[in-house]
Amino acid sequence: MIDWGLLLRILHIVGTALGVGSTTLLEIFSIKFGRDGKIDFAEHEVLRICVTVLRIGLVILAFSGFGLLVMWRLRLLGPEVFYAPRFLAKITIILVLLLVAMLVNFKLINFKLGSAISTTSWYTVLVLGMWRRLEASYFLIMFAYVILIGIVYFSLEYIRKIVARRQ
Repeated sequence: MIDWGLLLRILHIVGTALGVGSTTLLEIFSIKFGRDGKIDFAEHEVLRICVTVLRIGLVILAFSGFGLLVMWRLRLLGPEVFYAPRFLAKITIILVLLLVAMLVNFKLINFKLGSAISTTSWYTVLVLGMWRRLEASYFLIMFAYVILIGIVYFSLEYIRKIVARRQ
């Protein structure tokens, strides 16, 4: 018999790994390829592959997460799971991730800002998923998340300037 809970947890971890890995490579390659101010066809294809893997990870994460929610609800594990600050923060950040992905896709948000939000979101979701004993309020977690977005944005800009100067 299939253990659906285990399968969904494995898919959830795979989705997170694909998202974190591809967003990291996307940042590294976009900084490396963008240092000369133009991206050729081969570089564009590498970035396109990274974005595709990122989207696949996001879809797997979203569907497996929804599946886990249904499983928890069917097993009646208790409403406290759904009101835990860490859980609510993860859901909020995933929704931000989905929104930013759409905004970047339709060019309604600056790519660099979208990139910083995406990178921060993936790593924050990873950390929140692993940090089971985190005892912080929802607002504290979200405040830290917003601060981290700023730190990541300015850090990436700084790295881009250093890499551009080395060329």
